[in-house]
Amino acid sequence: MSETITYAFPKIKDIDPSCYIDAYTLILECSQAHTPRSFSIKLLELLKKVCPYDEAVVFFFNANGKVSGHYAVGIKPQWLEMYCSYYLGFLQDSSPQFDLYQNLNERSNFNFCQLIDWSAAPHSEFKTDYIDARHLKYSWSFTFFDLLGAYRVVFSLDRTRAVPFSEVELNRLRLALPILNNMHRNFFYQGMDTSDTVVQTPWTQYNLTARETEIATLLCQGMTAQNVSAALCIAITTTYKHISHIFQKTGVSSQQELLVKLLNQKAL
Repeated sequence: MSETITYAFPKIKDIDPSCYIDAYTLILECSQAHTPRSFSIKLLELLKKVCPYDEAVVFFFNANGKVSGHYAVGIKPQWLEMYCSYYLGFLQDSSPQFDLYQNLNERSNFNFCQLIDWSAAPHSEFKTDYIDARHLKYSWSFTFFDLLGAYRVVFSLDRTRAVPFSEVELNRLRLALPILNNMHRNFFYQGMDTSDTVVQTPWTQYNLTARETEIATLLCQGMTAQNVSAALCIAITTTYKHISHIFQKTGVSSQQELLVKLLNQKAL
């Protein structure tokens, strides 16, 4: 059984065979979730056994890359309130390496899985007044993305014990993370896999081009024109030109009206 499971993952030298079984089980149980939020919460619950932590938090991001919510385990509410109301904006200047609002995407040259030994982190107000005050010793953070390569959820597994994450614990999750990321990405898939040529999308009757359909979908997810431009790697002037054509074809004059139009079409 273990030999079969091993082939589902890249073979890595000197990894305990049990790590493959644990990674497979983790993926299998997470596959039962149906939304990005339930998927993330389920994973966090499972990691309590696979990679034991003392405290943990998951931050959820909207289409514009801003925190839209969080889910925490074992963290006192006042610490999260402090982080969200103060440090979330403060870190860009003081400790950019720990900033959630870095201008990053999946194609960036950035390690989206970080293991942090806080005793070796540079001195800063954030470390003294937040990390040390919470008595954190180690943190392990990782990120999942959407179809456009934008990060939509960030996990932080924290230990207040002076016990670093072991190689076995790290390897369990490292094996599973690429597949879990792909599973998370699929929650943002907007199309349908079918050979039926008569399948209709909500925008078909408006004769939108493929690019206009793509942009209309992103606008209805709440993206700004600037973020649409960045996500699709096109000039902002080009994006506004497409939006103008979309508005003309659908008979709307704002992004909000476009969303209402989409919701009405889906209700039919």
